[in-house]
Amino acid sequence: MKFFNYKRCVFYAYIPWSNQFHGTIGSELPKVQSMRGNVSSKQSMVFNSKKPVFIKNPHIYIKEEHIQLFNLSSVIFVPIVHDQQVFGWLTFDQLGEEFDYSMDEMTLLEQVGKRLGLYLSRKDDEVSIGTDIQLTEREAMILNLLAEGHNNKKMAELLQLSEHTVRDYVSSLMTKFKAKNRTQAVVYGFRSGLLK
Repeated sequence: MKFFNYKRCVFYAYIPWSNQFHGTIGSELPKVQSMRGNVSSKQSMVFNSKKPVFIKNPHIYIKEEHIQLFNLSSVIFVPIVHDQQVFGWLTFDQLGEEFDYSMDEMTLLEQVGKRLGLYLSRKDDEVSIGTDIQLTEREAMILNLLAEGHNNKKMAELLQLSEHTVRDYVSSLMTKFKAKNRTQAVVYGFRSGLLK
């Protein structure tokens, strides 16, 4: 399938508080989902850009193992951004073939990134989970980190909170879900559709 005349498109989600990215959507999903890690200082020039970036030679910015895995040569990174918040990136490439770009293409891709950013930024202060239970935005963040398997200390570090505050949020979630432990809270999150 072609996307804007490119043979491959991959979406990478970005978690700003931990400076981590992970492959989320794209063909050859196991390969895409194996892509995860921290954004290095060398990569931050590309990843902190609010406009699409064309990279003729990805060896400078992308690990060699990832270049081999995806058979990359030229690649375009399109930030998904809204109000200075980066949600992630789309990458476009030609499955190993070098290519050039036009300014019209880059302008179109920039608009795609902004529209997706606008869509992803749309949320209420509270997130409904299909019942009469409401979660605050911070509780939703804690629930996601619980689902990723983080302990209180790591969550406190990632969210720049005290461990005591994180413990209170976890306790609040368990009370709202009537869960006996963290695992039950996460299971409830998945069953209710809050976690995917």
